Amino acid sequence: MSSADDWKDETVIRATYRSQDLLPAFLDLLRELDPVSYSAWVTSTWSIPPAYVADEGDESAWWESEDCSNCIETLFDELNACAPDGYYFGAHPGDGSDFGFWKQEEDL
Repeated sequence: MSSADDWKDETVIRATYRSQDLLPAFLDLLRELDPVSYSAWVTSTWSIPPAYVADEGDESAWWESEDCSNCIETLFDELNACAPDGYYFGAHPGDGSDFGFWKQEEDL
């Protein structure tokens, strides 16, 4: 198991805003950093994504749904909770499609 310190200033995923790409990458990272939270996700009463999405693939309407957006938003919160001191999980300040743990900028 790695720690978020291993991911400081490192890209988790880049060059995409597609939920189909982000959700699995964020879940994989959560599994690595916080297995307890990850287990809670995968054993919850609702699956992520729902089983029917496997049949529909990337073209499933679920990827553009509010449920999917809420999942990704919650994953941001979960990963932020894993962030090292002085860092946040999210988009890089200079590249909005580069997601990882980035140093918080000091307020001037």
